Amino acid sequence: MIKIIQKDILRFFSFFLILSLLPIAVSNYFPEKEGYNLLVAEEKKKKRKRAKLPSKKAQKIMQQVQPLLEAESWDEAEMLISQIGMGEKFSGTDRGVMYFYLGYIYFSTEEYDQAMDAYIALINEEEADYRQQNQARYSLAQLSYINEDYRAAEKYLLAWIENEEMPSSQAYSLLATTYYQLQEFRNAKSNIEIAISMAEEKEIPILDENGEETGEVKPGIGRENDYLLKMAIFNELKENLDVLPIYEILVQHYPKKQYWVQLSGLYGSRERQMDQMAALEAAYEDELLNKQREFVALSQLLFLHQNPHKAALVMSDGFSQGVIKEEEKTLKALAQYWHASKELKKAKPYYKKAAKVSEKGEIFIFLGQVHFGLDEYKDAEEAIRSGIKKGKLKDEAGAYMLLGQVQFERQKWDEAITTFRKTIDVAETQYSDKKKKEKAKKKKLQDQARKWITYTEGEEERVIALEMKRKDLGV
Repeated sequence: MIKIIQKDILRFFSFFLILSLLPIAVSNYFPEKEGYNLLVAEEKKKKRKRAKLPSKKAQKIMQQVQPLLEAESWDEAEMLISQIGMGEKFSGTDRGVMYFYLGYIYFSTEEYDQAMDAYIALINEEEADYRQQNQARYSLAQLSYINEDYRAAEKYLLAWIENEEMPSSQAYSLLATTYYQLQEFRNAKSNIEIAISMAEEKEIPILDENGEETGEVKPGIGRENDYLLKMAIFNELKENLDVLPIYEILVQHYPKKQYWVQLSGLYGSRERQMDQMAALEAAYEDELLNKQREFVALSQLLFLHQNPHKAALVMSDGFSQGVIKEEEKTLKALAQYWHASKELKKAKPYYKKAAKVSEKGEIFIFLGQVHFGLDEYKDAEEAIRSGIKKGKLKDEAGAYMLLGQVQFERQKWDEAITTFRKTIDVAETQYSDKKKKEKAKKKKLQDQARKWITYTEGEEERVIALEMKRKDLGV
């Protein structure tokens, strides 16, 4: 179970890491605040700096550039914003804006080296706005990570945190990811815990049906990747971590098949079978299950908890989707679920298919029971005889008892009596007198067989007498 969880963590971790390295939109001068850093706040209160605004001439160009960026017209946007670098009348603050926009353009077009050059030029521009400079540090951290220069990514992130009044939880997440790549797992652990703590302590407004705030709030939730990273870090440190609460969060806020399946397995390992079933059932209802073992596991749990009809429906769905193969064990399982649901007609074809491929006679006996329940006595007798002939029965004496009852219904009196006597003989050898339970079972079965013999003899006489009476009456 632990190995499976770890493999899934690393797979999803890699995917969400890519999403976290997208360029920051230029419409904001600083990254979104997803939380606040309590540790930094306690150490010192950062001094506010005065924002530096670009000239009116530069602002006009910026207004023209913005629609081009939104339309992803990168070449036109680059040409337009580059005019600032060609004019002597533009200030250092204006050039800072130019570098900021160019960095964004190159980042978006995956020209990472040029993007880094633009952001470094922005940081080195003394008259540039400090907010843009700090956002450039964050972007440089992302670009350094993309280039696998993790030490540089660490440097820029720490500088960003130092100069940011309210660092975001996402920054600590990226810093933790960077330390993870550097295999500095202790540093990774402390930073991912800060990131998750900041996100979870943030209060989120509750909205009504119209999207309006209700005045109530709910606890925040960490980013999906943060929880995955935390589990990966603890695994690397070989430290114990109760991952069950994490998977409970993941299925609630980021429902995916893998999370439901892992959560179900975790519940099962703790003998919480009702929760185990509920988790798998939720994944099934969301159409997330796509493997035979998952359908089979859910069906078994449903059957175990007295819901054979739902178990049969799940198995049937698996067959119809082509997920479950027609094998002896799967066919037998579905037949038994329908049988237990008293849906005998639905159980019959699956017992027939399973019996044909089985090396044991047991399934033929089950098929005989179904035919018997449907008053199909001839078919029942044939199935039971086939089962006895094939052999390897768990309860051979019980099979003979059933055969005798079927023959009784067919009014094959002599054959029925012979079969009931065979039941007594087989029970004698099948059960041991040395074991108390087996001895009791043998006695019970043999007593029943003797009663059936007596009853059959009496019934035969009654039927014969009735026939004679009818003949006398001319009926």
